[in-house]
Amino acid sequence: MALKSTMDKKRRADLLARMPPATTRVKVITAKGAQKFKVIADLADTDVIQVNKMGDPIVMKGKPGRKSAANVGPINSTVAALIARKHSAMSADEILTAMKVSPDSPDVLHQVILGLGEEVASLRFEREEAAREGKDTSGVSSKRVQALRATADTWLKRMDQLTIRAIDLDSPSFTSLFQFVMGTFREAMTSTRLRPEQIETVFAKFSAMVDDDWKNEAKIRMKRTI
Repeated sequence: MALKSTMDKKRRADLLARMPPATTRVKVITAKGAQKFKVIADLADTDVIQVNKMGDPIVMKGKPGRKSAANVGPINSTVAALIARKHSAMSADEILTAMKVSPDSPDVLHQVILGLGEEVASLRFEREEAAREGKDTSGVSSKRVQALRATADTWLKRMDQLTIRAIDLDSPSFTSLFQFVMGTFREAMTSTRLRPEQIETVFAKFSAMVDDDWKNEAKIRMKRTI
């Protein structure tokens, strides 16, 4: 039997009045025949409220979705001690610490490289122990090759990161730093009671020296420190 396009107003009012106070949604069939739970305030005149065997409206209490698991805590003291040790280890983890302090910092990638190096060394130990005991080492070797590849890729990214940061003399941040240093230098000369014309002469000479050759030499010297 086809659904009515609208519910009897008295019938609808009676069903709405019978909903529990904690009701957040009610099950309806829309004009297009779709069954869904709708917020009471969003009910359309064409929505047909659905009822159970007792004739009461089918409702939903609380927010839709899966209920969050209750935090019942550790089941015993041994588990509690293990959880405490895990939290302590996580707090001391260099990679996690670097990410919390500054996720965009190059230090994060540096710590990742160190972590990968430790895993590669650990896999080498496992492979040598397996070989010493006459066991198959192909599985450990395969894992180590993958770890070495990941380490190399990360190291190359780190080198690119350092190179870009080191040679970008035209960046706004370096320009701002350079202007600050020059301003401090000017203040130092002023505080030593140099005459203004002497200060301007020094700055004019210095500006003439900061040419393309100077920038290239600066880049070379910074690369030597990487």
